[in-house]
Amino acid sequence: MKFFLRTVVLAAILVSNISAQEALSGNITTNQTLTSDKTYLLKGIVRVMPGATLTIQPGTIIYGENTSQGSLIVKPGGKIMAEGTADKPIVFTSEFKKPGATKTPNYGDWGGIILLGNAPINVAGGKALIEGPGDEYGGTVADDNSGVLKYVRIEYPGIAYSLNNEINGLTLGGVGSKTKLEYIQVSYSGDDSFEFFGGTVNAKYLIAYRGWDDDFDTDFGYSGKLQFLITMEADQQIRQELLQHGTM
Repeated sequence: MKFFLRTVVLAAILVSNISAQEALSGNITTNQTLTSDKTYLLKGIVRVMPGATLTIQPGTIIYGENTSQGSLIVKPGGKIMAEGTADKPIVFTSEFKKPGATKTPNYGDWGGIILLGNAPINVAGGKALIEGPGDEYGGTVADDNSGVLKYVRIEYPGIAYSLNNEINGLTLGGVGSKTKLEYIQVSYSGDDSFEFFGGTVNAKYLIAYRGWDDDFDTDFGYSGKLQFLITMEADQQIRQELLQHGTM
């Protein structure tokens, strides 16, 4: 009887967790908070628009939908406040890591995270369109603030729109120096783990784990400072298997 009751309670918890998932889609135009008592699914490109702040509680899990290439973009003038803790990191991951998923997570299961700001970039006119979705970024505000990413894991992201036109695990375009980036791990990215397009943001305690392409890439005159970087590359056998199976 006790075993039966424990089983019923466990089943109820699992059902509760499944039913607590909330979809995120379209544009976020007002302040919004993602709470750790739910899970979330990025459907398509979700944009945090100028003037809006997306706050994410410690311990929150956000899944990226595979079929719609779920991605999160913080536009210039928008903010993300994603400050986890060592014990309760914020996790962005493949939808195939959900309980009961019938497919194994893999490189490039979803898009990734793109932070865009108004800091200087080294291109004619001072503005550019970011790889992949093509949102504009760049400007003259060196101390621009796009928010906080701290104790964040990003797993199985990275997709190619076309040749040399991809979404990385974490893409940073024209991000300013008042933005805080610390304790971020990108794992199994289908393209670069981290890529900085210009900007002045500083970052430290970054881990690139078994990414498909570059671990840390910089373009367009990135002028911030990076400290305490760790990388473990995917071995050649894994790369060849991905090519043979058409994963990348």
